[in-house]
Amino acid sequence: MPPPKKTKKMRTTPKVLIALNFIAIIATQSCLNPSSKLDKFLGKWKKSDDPEKGEWLIKKEDHAILLIGPGKDTVVAMYDKKTDALKFWAFWSKGVVTYNKKNGHLLLNNGKDGEAKRIK
Repeated sequence: MPPPKKTKKMRTTPKVLIALNFIAIIATQSCLNPSSKLDKFLGKWKKSDDPEKGEWLIKKEDHAILLIGPGKDTVVAMYDKKTDALKFWAFWSKGVVTYNKKNGHLLLNNGKDGEAKRIK
């Protein structure tokens, strides 16, 4: 029995599948990589109202976001896409870190616990 003749529909199907796969790969990468919004939090910070308290380092390690404070105390944080904030638990209390676009500072618990500025 001879193989079936290729129709126009059969020839365009691989092109459509390749295009759909390409779109799916790009969409997956953009969903898995929230780092563009997270990058503004990463780096070394010092409280602007009390710079003697020491430096804080916010870094991403694998899938974890670490807040490393003076004395090397480390807290694991979670990035909340909905509120564009870092959320964490430390010593039985909840904490939130937000980014102030106007001055580039971090607000600790919406400014109630101070502000931090980036250091180099």
